[in-house]
Amino acid sequence: MEETFLDFDTSGAVEPKAVSAGEYKIRITGAVIDYDKNGHQYFMPRFDIPSEPYSKDFTRFFSLPHDEMSDKQLNNAKFNMDAFKLCFGIKKNKFSIDEITGLEGWAILGMGKEDEEYGVQNFIKRFIAPK
Repeated sequence: MEETFLDFDTSGAVEPKAVSAGEYKIRITGAVIDYDKNGHQYFMPRFDIPSEPYSKDFTRFFSLPHDEMSDKQLNNAKFNMDAFKLCFGIKKNKFSIDEITGLEGWAILGMGKEDEEYGVQNFIKRFIAPK
């Protein structure tokens, strides 16, 4: 018998969709730290919604502080990262992607506009800090 590379039944597969806007428990499934087109470092975690098995994954872009930032941009970078850390209970300033993968928190999600390549995507309107 010839070995096959893939051998599994794909019947019943459902196309992932964006969820309706609202409050959801989200989970960090991974992240990248890279450089943008201007050579500035950024952090981009990827999320899923554990309670919605057919939902699309989505990401959130975080600018990381650099020398060319204005005071306002620097404050926004710090504020956004602080909201992320509070949401997921991250108490350290220095953490690895492995340490945060799998953490869960709550966020208010919105739905973006239709995109030719990616369709409708969810985005984070606001992270919710635990009480």
